[in-house]
Amino acid sequence: MSSLLSKEFLRRLDGLTLLLRRPVSGHLRGQHRSKRTGGGMIFSDYRPYSPGDDVRNLDWATYMRLDRLVLRLFEEEADTPIYIFIDSSNSMLQADGGKFLVAKKLAAILSYIGLLNHDRVSLAAFSDGVVRELPGRRGKNQMWRTLHFLEALKPSGITNYADTFKRYFGGGRTRGLVVFISDFLQQEPLELSFKPIKQYGHEVFASHVISPSEVSPELGGEVVLVDSETNESMNVHLTETLLRQYREAFVDHCSSIENFFRRSGWGYLRINTDDNFEEAALIGLKKERLTL
Repeated sequence: MSSLLSKEFLRRLDGLTLLLRRPVSGHLRGQHRSKRTGGGMIFSDYRPYSPGDDVRNLDWATYMRLDRLVLRLFEEEADTPIYIFIDSSNSMLQADGGKFLVAKKLAAILSYIGLLNHDRVSLAAFSDGVVRELPGRRGKNQMWRTLHFLEALKPSGITNYADTFKRYFGGGRTRGLVVFISDFLQQEPLELSFKPIKQYGHEVFASHVISPSEVSPELGGEVVLVDSETNESMNVHLTETLLRQYREAFVDHCSSIENFFRRSGWGYLRINTDDNFEEAALIGLKKERLTL
């Protein structure tokens, strides 16, 4: 079916659903619960009547017993917007493009599950802003278009999270789930970058893609280090002491990223490019309670 996901693996995804930590605000029928006072099927709660409320939801039995007007609240199944951001900056080309391939595969998995459950799935490839976008679509029959979009993506440009989010969400987007897939090789503090996401109340799930060469580079002696995004270079004599300090700094870097998302009440999954991707993704997503 695709160079990203095999038919056999797609069959393993059938029956999975995306889990959200709070009710969604979708308006089309889907697989998630949305608290409304409308004609839902699942009773949720009561609240006092206020002028202007729909009188069809008044609980007359309570009124006759307590002489008090209250409304019945219901939970109805609703779709939720899923915004999937794929880091398409030049740094994703590292590890022979393995990071970018993993990012596209994970985006394909989450797109498939969302489309299967009739959620509205939007995809956005970004570097310094959104470079390519596939607007929100629903239904399993849209998966071929999603795969075609992902397969055609090519990395380019420099990383800029803050501008990407400001431009994308600044015009107003329905609150939903933001999936963010990146190698997190950026300079701007995450607190500043994700401020627009917090401001508009979106839920976030972040996937951190790393390669073995980033964890423990096999380098030594006199080398020229070149920034993959800015092309700036630096002559460095790499000693074992310097390499050890780098490895320790990279571990701290990864920990600080995870801590940011945990503190924010959001999900976080780290995937290494030399992992068995299919197993790592399925186990990781369930462990992080993003899928059921």
